[in-house]
Amino acid sequence: MVRLKLLLDQFAAATGLKINYSKSTAVPMRVPATVLPQCIDTLGCREEGFPQTYLGLPLSNTKLKLSAFTPFIAKADRYLAGWQASLLNPMGRTVLINSVLVSQLVYLMCALPIPPGTLAQVDQRRRAFLWTGEDTVSGASCLVAWEHVCVDKEHGELGIRDLSLQNTCLLLKLLHRLHQNTGSSWASWVRRHSDLASMQGEINGQHWSALQDLLPV
Repeated sequence: MVRLKLLLDQFAAATGLKINYSKSTAVPMRVPATVLPQCIDTLGCREEGFPQTYLGLPLSNTKLKLSAFTPFIAKADRYLAGWQASLLNPMGRTVLINSVLVSQLVYLMCALPIPPGTLAQVDQRRRAFLWTGEDTVSGASCLVAWEHVCVDKEHGELGIRDLSLQNTCLLLKLLHRLHQNTGSSWASWVRRHSDLASMQGEINGQHWSALQDLLPV
């Protein structure tokens, strides 16, 4: 740990990018309990565990719970609270749904399979905003079934994006990257630790299992 601290300090001296250890956290993984206090003291940062947010994404060493996605639901609620829905017709609301509510999830969907429960909560808010502009909606207010609402405009429907389908498509781009010579550091690392044909190898975890399930697609 002393060497790690030295390397970080050397990096800061060479680049001018100084590390604020008081605002940093250390997440121990397979560190003996007898060694951990010394490591934390050497680094000078506080100890935390999973799940936590890293680069705007929920990060965990186990399967993410629905509560990990609560901030993204709350963000959608803040958008909805600030919109004057009563001044918009359904088509105007459709534009906002596709351009804002869906776009805010794209970064998340590019990296993680979002649980169906989280997608259902977002769809509940999208449906209510589309048909009534309120927080909730009853079945009598819905003029078209939601599965038809998510059909493309070319087929005569509203063209609101299917979040589950979009999540799948964005994750498939990760598999595509593995088979392309794009210079991706992640793809290079995966190629060294797994067989691309079967997706079997040294890599494990819920995220990797989700990509394995998409391989037939």
